[in-house]
Amino acid sequence: MNPEQKKQTKAQKKKPIFTIILILIVGIVGYFVFINWQNSQQIIKISNLNTTRLPTSGEREIKRPTLETGQSDWLNIPDRKIEAPIIYIDEVSEDVFQEALARGVVHYPGTALPGEYGNPYIFGHSSDYFWKPGDYKTIFAPLVDIPLDTEVRITDHDGKLFIYRVIETKIVGPKDVSVLDQQDYERKLLSLQASYPIGTALKRYIVICELDEEATYGSGEPTGE
Repeated sequence: MNPEQKKQTKAQKKKPIFTIILILIVGIVGYFVFINWQNSQQIIKISNLNTTRLPTSGEREIKRPTLETGQSDWLNIPDRKIEAPIIYIDEVSEDVFQEALARGVVHYPGTALPGEYGNPYIFGHSSDYFWKPGDYKTIFAPLVDIPLDTEVRITDHDGKLFIYRVIETKIVGPKDVSVLDQQDYERKLLSLQASYPIGTALKRYIVICELDEEATYGSGEPTGE
């Protein structure tokens, strides 16, 4: 085999390798474009939501809600267009968490229940892999930059409605368990958690709410403690 033939043979061997590398590069780029496109759509939605001005306390007309809503274990944040079932679990396990997250937002075991003194802790996806099952993979993405005083509506096992309002937001590390603190059961709080930044699980975006007694119970005394 002369030198020219050897060069041709080497070139022919290299072609399949270059083709494989090119396919891999295109596939990786396509994957990240797809993921970032999903996340960008969520960010756009959040930006649009954040342009909506909430009414001030003087403008807002407080009405006594119907306590029997007919929809038990449900979370609704009208101004963020968030609506999902609350899934209650008994085991602290990543596998159990992920299975439950596919069906809604999840109540962390051992924390208070809605309407009780303490701090019910509810977490949900802000993003997830497209191939994983579930209809709630971006349900908590709109929590990011939620305005203070936003109304959060939750029903308990009996369908009783409790209205909370956002009093604080913060970003914490993924191993910060202080967010589960029940505050000595002195206040009726509620914490919501989403992974942050959207598209990652690097940190946690925490929304802290407190029960709006007047909106929940009207001018009368709270019942059913």
